Amino acid sequence: MSTRRNREIACLFVTGAWNAGNLDLVDELIHPDYVVPGVGAGPAAVKTNIITFHAGFPDLQWVIEDVIAEGDKVALRLTLHGTHLGEFHGIPVTGKQVTMQEIVIWEVLDGQIRTGWFAFDALGLRVQLGVIPPNWS
Repeated sequence: MSTRRNREIACLFVTGAWNAGNLDLVDELIHPDYVVPGVGAGPAAVKTNIITFHAGFPDLQWVIEDVIAEGDKVALRLTLHGTHLGEFHGIPVTGKQVTMQEIVIWEVLDGQIRTGWFAFDALGLRVQLGVIPPNWS
């Protein structure tokens, strides 16, 4: 696959599967070996992760801020926007609007995302939801 096609696959996964909720795309774009930390492996784990996030933040949208692609690696800088209208990882509904930054690097092989490395601001998200006080340190 070309670097350009790998970039398209990564962006389609964000906009089509995550933002639009098209879970059929997950079966097409995610390799069976792909691991979602703390959830499991393969397309089923990815679907569970998407469903969990959308249950907590029904208006969830990832904005793709930057994309860098080279060979079989695609790096994205993302910003999540959403309103906490459902339970999320045991956190009761707050109704608060949140923003979270994430950087992800995906390995795309033979048209599927096979491996991912993530850095996201889970602490900042929990502060925004009021689970951790802003002056916790």
